[in-house]
Amino acid sequence: MPYHDLRAFLDRLEKEKEIVNVEIEVDLLHEIGAVCRLALDRGGVNGNKALYFRSPKGHSHPVAVNLLSTRRRYCIGLECDPDEIHEQWLRRTKNPVPPRMVKVGACKEVIRIGKDANLLDLPIPTWNEKDGGPYITFPCHISKDPETGLRNAGMYRAMVHDERTLGILAAPYRHIRQHFEKARAQGRPLPVAIAIGLDPTIYATAVASFPFGVDEVAMSGALRGEPVEMVQCETIPLEVPASSELVIEGEMMPGVVREEGPFGEFTGYYGDRAPQPVIEVRAITHRKDFIFQGTYTGLPHNENCVVTGISNEAEILRQCPLPGIKKVHFTSGGGGYLHAVVSVKKPYDGYGKMVGLSVLGTTAGRTVKLVTVVDDDIDPCDLVQVDWAVTTRARVDRDIEIIRDLSANVLDPTMLVSEKRAGSRADKLVIDATKPILEPLQPECRPEPTVMEEVIRNRAKYGIA
Repeated sequence: MPYHDLRAFLDRLEKEKEIVNVEIEVDLLHEIGAVCRLALDRGGVNGNKALYFRSPKGHSHPVAVNLLSTRRRYCIGLECDPDEIHEQWLRRTKNPVPPRMVKVGACKEVIRIGKDANLLDLPIPTWNEKDGGPYITFPCHISKDPETGLRNAGMYRAMVHDERTLGILAAPYRHIRQHFEKARAQGRPLPVAIAIGLDPTIYATAVASFPFGVDEVAMSGALRGEPVEMVQCETIPLEVPASSELVIEGEMMPGVVREEGPFGEFTGYYGDRAPQPVIEVRAITHRKDFIFQGTYTGLPHNENCVVTGISNEAEILRQCPLPGIKKVHFTSGGGGYLHAVVSVKKPYDGYGKMVGLSVLGTTAGRTVKLVTVVDDDIDPCDLVQVDWAVTTRARVDRDIEIIRDLSANVLDPTMLVSEKRAGSRADKLVIDATKPILEPLQPECRPEPTVMEEVIRNRAKYGIA
């Protein structure tokens, strides 16, 4: 059964002992961020816990953070086994399930319009030392194409400028930016709704690299196995998930920019401070006892590494046309975006490079900086094995290719300002770390196979769990 809302998912995390309740008062200014950083560092990639801050200082509403920051919790959210996540993603999303409109929703228990809609009433943390202000870090921005009416749901950092103005960073290739440019060409503002506190499948699809025009809410319905219920906004012509904890309604105004940033990004570096479009808030609706959901963003590992990484992996498997690809892994060190490791069963020499170039040519590979291709005997999730393949199977003179001037992630900290202003384009790298077929390497040293199998079967008697 799919989760009806965020609360059902939180109940499941409680039962699975995957969440820590922080009972003491915690300051939204930097302290919550520090607690999140400590939990991520101590728990590591697989052992960190979600956090539920019951008493954010100065506010009566709790803050839930890092709910999907391990693969196990992500798979709990999608109700599937971790070993089957890519298979399940690809199977379910073959058949999108359009949302269903309803007349009322829990997100409308309190409605504040105009001057009554005050962003400063919300428990929005300032996460890192040099952040330009409070940031909504786990939003779902909903907009529609002004020409076609097709809906898009995506996630963009949202800086609180003041009581009724938000900043937004959206690179030229992001779908909301394309909607905004179309609206601006018509001399009209772009209606935007920001939903917060959602069923995990909606977040999973909101960050996925689907082609332009795909309705992420319908894809969420596919992952859930039933439609997402949507309710009409109060002040703008958009619909939002009815079970949302909180909804901010607003408009992106043509010709209006404001300094946004800096912000501690998923790369572990601060994103730039620069003039960016703004969203002028028209209304805020929410549950009476709403839960504010956020994520700590900063030095990997963080929640972005999981949420974006898994969807990107699945979409590479779908979008890359070449046969023989066995597994894809987006590394935590690359923030779930920048480094893709692909294992292949290659039929001939040179095929590894073909796979690497094909990955960069997909929508899901658009923001990848480095593709490492390995043989199918290498687990791409095991970076020790990947390192071994790169250092012992790749030749620098033959197996490394630099591809010039491609669309790149605007948050890559090595990108020059001039490159960002020129459409976010930069150079990329493909490493073919597969074994040569025509000129084979020396034999790999391993224990005798039958003895090894026997030892594995009887590992307990050696004291090896």
